[in-house]
Amino acid sequence: MTPLDADLDRFVQRLRARLEAGAATYGDASFTRPAAELVDEVQQELEDVCGWSLLIWIRLGRLRGAVERIELGGNHHG
Repeated sequence: MTPLDADLDRFVQRLRARLEAGAATYGDASFTRPAAELVDEVQQELEDVCGWSLLIWIRLGRLRGAVERIELGGNHHG
């Protein structure tokens, strides 16, 4: 098993758990909801993903700046 296989298995397990939790809460309602409502749900989720991605992008930029300062300053730990 490659690292990708392990990560994919973990992803599928998490997805299955979320689907099962949703089914326990909402039953099979998603199969009968109007498609337009599901489109709205997907759009809202994508907006959330974009928002969280922006936040992590900002934090990664700050982290990169800190790493560069350490490298330029010659601070070595370890």
